[in-house]
Amino acid sequence: MKSLFVVLLALSAISSAYAQAAPASFQIWRSDNFSSPEAVYISDDGVWAYIGNQVTDENAPDRSSYISRLNLQTGAFTARWSDGLDGPLGITGNQDSLIFSDRGERLVSVDINTGELQDVWMPPYEDSVLNDVTLDALGRIYVTDTRAGALWRVEDGAWTRLFMGGDFASANGVEYVDGWIYVVTSGGHGKLIRIDLETLTPILLVEDEGSLDGVVTDGRGGLILSDIPGRLLHWSEANGLTVLDEFAGEEIMLNSIGGTPDGRYIFAPHWRENQVSAFQITYPED
Repeated sequence: MKSLFVVLLALSAISSAYAQAAPASFQIWRSDNFSSPEAVYISDDGVWAYIGNQVTDENAPDRSSYISRLNLQTGAFTARWSDGLDGPLGITGNQDSLIFSDRGERLVSVDINTGELQDVWMPPYEDSVLNDVTLDALGRIYVTDTRAGALWRVEDGAWTRLFMGGDFASANGVEYVDGWIYVVTSGGHGKLIRIDLETLTPILLVEDEGSLDGVVTDGRGGLILSDIPGRLLHWSEANGLTVLDEFAGEEIMLNSIGGTPDGRYIFAPHWRENQVSAFQITYPED
């Protein structure tokens, strides 16, 4: 894996040589060093990738799932960096903590350097499927509940439901970007929703686009999206949706992607295939 990422860095130096009219992607590597990976998070400094692994073997002991950590500069990889989990879903973080949904039933915080447990937040109701999480500039947590079709905000341990039902049915991925919260939905609805945090006004940007799972910033006002049946997408206000990769000739799942803050590298987990792929994204303005 280390040698593959060295290739990734080398490719970035030559990407600007190609003129292009729309964002484009290039798959750099794919690794099978994972167990049903569902989500990837890249640290704010772009150095570390955190990959949530769900151990699905019915004979495995309880809490066998784990988070792996990959250094994107050196290639150093720790498979079971944070262990003893039920099944990590969406992941976010800041300079101190990694925060994620565990088996859809609770939010967990671990130390971002050591993986040691810091805190657990339980939702104020049962039968949840807490899915993806993000943090705003004030450190407030936003989490989707896919089963309820809801978006929650968690602040100082207090849960506030912001939206439920309607366009938020099957709410899945969530991302904070430049003062906005973006939510994507799955279940065949395929919506992209933008929320003004000052007024809590939702704006429907995209609909009927498959079963969207992940959403991350492209670092320039747009977004990279993943569609579970196997499409990597780019969205911008000016150009709408662009298909970056349709995985032609493959039947592959595309789950909760992670990306570097500048939008140049995307890491896509493939839950069913026990794999993670890395992509370089290039843009017309590069």
